[in-house]
Amino acid sequence: MDNTQISAAVWRPAEQWQADDTAVELRLKVMRRYPRNAIIGIAVSLVLALLVSAFRPHVTALSVVFVLNAVRLVVVGVRHQVRFGRWLTASKDLLVGNPSQRVGARIVTHKGDRTVLSVGPMHLRVLPVSWGMRQVIARTGEITMIGPDAEGNAVVFVDSQPRPLTAKVVEAPEPTEPEPIARTSANGAEDDVPQWYARRHARIQLIPFVGLFLVYGALIYDAQQRTFLPGFAGFYVFLLVVSTILGITRVLGQMRLSTLLAVGRWQAHPVTVEAWKGDERRPFADLTLAMGPPGGQHRILVKHASVELVANISATGTLWMIGLPKDRKAAAVGVPGHPVVAAARFA
Repeated sequence: MDNTQISAAVWRPAEQWQADDTAVELRLKVMRRYPRNAIIGIAVSLVLALLVSAFRPHVTALSVVFVLNAVRLVVVGVRHQVRFGRWLTASKDLLVGNPSQRVGARIVTHKGDRTVLSVGPMHLRVLPVSWGMRQVIARTGEITMIGPDAEGNAVVFVDSQPRPLTAKVVEAPEPTEPEPIARTSANGAEDDVPQWYARRHARIQLIPFVGLFLVYGALIYDAQQRTFLPGFAGFYVFLLVVSTILGITRVLGQMRLSTLLAVGRWQAHPVTVEAWKGDERRPFADLTLAMGPPGGQHRILVKHASVELVANISATGTLWMIGLPKDRKAAAVGVPGHPVVAAARFA
């Protein structure tokens, strides 16, 4: 077993003016845009439900699926506002002009994506904190914190993660058994946090297909009950088939991340960012990098690159890679020991 500890420079927030950091601001815009996206999704789902049943004497299974999706979006939107609404307002003042503090932190307890940290004499409830983020906190024993303000609101950053995390001063909870610290290794197969991220990311890519198959099932049911108009059914089937094909094409590389990580060892390469097409509507987008000396540069295309990957490369000028993306074969890129991974190939 290769237990080599590998040290990698990572993104960390500046001492102040965090809102001027492009990656931080982008993550905040994504969070603020979430309710708007939910409202648009609710409206589209209800319109589709009405269109499906407009000319039928009774409700169809397909319209029920669209109504249920609208209900799901209502629940998700309300939950988002309850968790982040007031904090997002407070974060505007916290992130502008207030200095950040690099402080020692210890995980006291966690449940779901909520984690309570012991930071000096106080305790902070922080969310959303994934297993990968908890591992980074446990390994480094530190976080970056801005605040708290008079109401106990604070902003927390974990190394390599430009997403501002919601934090609130709370009473000391009953501690739980600490999690074992995962392995970090130059061997990609034994670098536990990137491997965890790759497997989790692959599962997330499958979620949209669940919705597609529910619609397929509703269409099949309606066909058996003869409760659909043939023209509408044909149109929906066409859209579903096209969406399924495009979806499979998009996620194939993402589904192979764990395998790509396991084929070799992390190697550092100096690179510069040439272009990234992400914005608040698409925090994952194509990233183009230049690797090598001037006159002999290779261009690398990272499909579905996250804000986190772009932030780490921009801050360090380094691309960590396992293998080389040659002969039309993909390679894994990311940050060793951190939940930042993507697939790349030569452009």
